[in-house]
Amino acid sequence: MPVFDIDAVLRDLTTDEKVTLLAGVDTWSTAPIERREIPSIKVSDGPHGLRGSSFFNSQPAMLLPSGTAMGATFDIDLMHRVGAILATEAKERGVHLLLGPTVSSAYINGVQENGVGCCIKHFAAHDQSTDSTEDDVRASERTLREMHLLPFQIAVRYSDPWAFMTSYNKINGVHAAEDPWLLTRVLRDEWRSDAVTVSDWYGTYSSSSALNAGLDLEMPGPARWRGDLLRWAITSNKVTKRSLDASVRRILGLVKRAHAEVPLDVLTTSSNSGDTLEKRELCLEVASDAIVLLKNEKGVLPVDPARDCTYALIGPGVHHPAVSGGGSADLTPYYVSFPFDELAGIVGAEKIRTAIGCRGHLYTPLLTTCVTIPNTSLPGYVVEWYTTDPLENTNAEPVASTTTTEASMYFADNLPDTVPATYWLLARTKYTAVKTCTLELGLCVLGKGKLFVDGEEMIDLYTSQPPKTHPTPMFNQASMETVAELDVIQGQQYTLTIYLQNTGFVAGAGALNCGGLRIGAVEKIDPATALSEAVQLARNVDFPIVIAGLNSDYEAEAFDRTTLALPPGIDELIARVIEVNPNTACVLLEYPNVCWQ
Repeated sequence: MPVFDIDAVLRDLTTDEKVTLLAGVDTWSTAPIERREIPSIKVSDGPHGLRGSSFFNSQPAMLLPSGTAMGATFDIDLMHRVGAILATEAKERGVHLLLGPTVSSAYINGVQENGVGCCIKHFAAHDQSTDSTEDDVRASERTLREMHLLPFQIAVRYSDPWAFMTSYNKINGVHAAEDPWLLTRVLRDEWRSDAVTVSDWYGTYSSSSALNAGLDLEMPGPARWRGDLLRWAITSNKVTKRSLDASVRRILGLVKRAHAEVPLDVLTTSSNSGDTLEKRELCLEVASDAIVLLKNEKGVLPVDPARDCTYALIGPGVHHPAVSGGGSADLTPYYVSFPFDELAGIVGAEKIRTAIGCRGHLYTPLLTTCVTIPNTSLPGYVVEWYTTDPLENTNAEPVASTTTTEASMYFADNLPDTVPATYWLLARTKYTAVKTCTLELGLCVLGKGKLFVDGEEMIDLYTSQPPKTHPTPMFNQASMETVAELDVIQGQQYTLTIYLQNTGFVAGAGALNCGGLRIGAVEKIDPATALSEAVQLARNVDFPIVIAGLNSDYEAEAFDRTTLALPPGIDELIARVIEVNPNTACVLLEYPNVCWQ
């Protein structure tokens, strides 16, 4: 624990050191001041689990149900236990501040009573994600206080969160991150909160206005609006010493508080060492309590293992279950349970048959199975970075390489130190076909790229890219997906190579020029045939179970859904299955506007 007197340190710090404290040093850490032995603190995305300090090759973690699901439990004690176990996982990873939840006092207390801080978000009126940086919420003060601010006020009253994250949007013409009414008058003067205010990532839009309004910390680092720009603002007297010192004092208080129980250096590992029975049981309890039973008039639920009957698992969620939303909610879970395996454990695999019925994805499902690193038996891809174009210079040697089991690779962080700012990349894997069929291969890139199969070019997103018609992966920064068909033979291996250059795309405001790729694959189906097969299967079994809903293609960050309807084809699938077998259970992973009974 750092032992220092905040007043003494504040008097001793130089202006440059104070400025340094007010911006992150990297994506997930605050800046240390070595001369005064002021350590940095580490933050991590939540609120559904501790992803850790990286998007790329992130450390496996406990993946909790969504905040909507947790709210549906209406169980305050359970939310307190969720917070406590998240604090345990944070300490295991050396994380001092959890970027979550949204607003939940019991959850916050569970985390903070165990020595880890919470940063609640997004303060305030952040009701849409599409074009959020330019969104201007026009509302009366009464509307703001009674609808948008009240949940935060309740959290301050009952849990006193360590930090607040400002929203991207404007409120009545002023960005939240530079709004003195919001950050000073309401939060400080009225609510008497001493919480540190943190910008959402790339959500700082000025130097002097933001600091004078009460925004303490610009994230991520290195500084864009702080640093030299803030030093110049101080020199020109556009920032007062009072504003500067007030923010520095709060940062010092957070550092001292955060290191009281979480040590500076914690050895982290990418293994599943944190996967405990206690965590699994808690996740299951939350998920079970979150389920909302809409209708069970025929008494088909729960499943009776003693009942001698046959089952059908039907729908896109059977083989491609949605485990989380996209964006900041996404992480690598310790494990994923598949519906077939879980039901087979209850009634026996011999009693279950499956059918897809229809597609449920917007993008081809991620290619994470049946792929091995070349020249090994290990799952995944080998990724190599170059300073020259490896297609033009076939003798080029990579300057860095790593392996990954991820098929969605967002190269925002956690890269080898030798990766240059501008690079070319080759990602390679061996795909082994599990059946003879036509495979649909899909590629999205953040940058410019191509897909080759056994040396033959299949997809070209380097020469040109299709115009955007709907949101895309990687915070809506990636290209539209291009799909190519490949006829494969069961048991045969195919070498897949993705070629990428991390320049040549137009990024959105605040976007990272980091590069990325997403590779997916799925068996091609005929929609009419798939529907017919599912209906026939439902007719021939005792108990059909349809599993469908949304996934991270539809529920992610940086965009909003434009409809409450289920993905195309699912409504018809459910209606047809119910028509031939009324003894059907429907498991939906969302709250849809249904058109069937």
